[in-house]
Amino acid sequence: MAYLDLTADHPFAATQAVAVEARLSAQERVVVLLSRTDPLWSLRPRHMHSRVLRLLFGIEAPHQLADQRLEVLRRYAVTYRERDVSVNKAEADAIAAGFSASQLGQVRHMVDGARASHLPKRANGVALRGLLALVVALIVYGAITWLSPRFDSALVAFVLIAVAGVSFASFAGGERSRGVQSQG
Repeated sequence: MAYLDLTADHPFAATQAVAVEARLSAQERVVVLLSRTDPLWSLRPRHMHSRVLRLLFGIEAPHQLADQRLEVLRRYAVTYRERDVSVNKAEADAIAAGFSASQLGQVRHMVDGARASHLPKRANGVALRGLLALVVALIVYGAITWLSPRFDSALVAFVLIAVAGVSFASFAGGERSRGVQSQG
């Protein structure tokens, strides 16, 4: 690639091309995005126990990619995401497969960006669910202690609260499912 330098003595003489940073192709970016759900054990060879897990529980390890270069990229992305000790070996394999340092930097950026965007949501969701469970437990405990003297039995109060809770939950869930069906 040549550029025209109009300030030079000879404007039509070609100057040196500027080096363009190598970027990941669309297919390579898709491989990195798909590797976000692959567990670390998916990089190990398959054994008899993987067949047993598949037959009993339906758990199946991700298959290796047919293109060896893309498989090396997937392995690097998974080991980097999981912070495994073999990340240096995976990086050396990726460089040997023809990936540049800037391309591996893009992989790290994609993995770190995905990790950063998912952690706060998951942490907030766990905290909110825990808080909601605590509030529900306190309400149930308060209702049982309030109703126990009226029925002269904590068991009767508990059963009454449980039936009311299950009825409310099924009623609330039924409204939501009917709303979804009417929209479709």
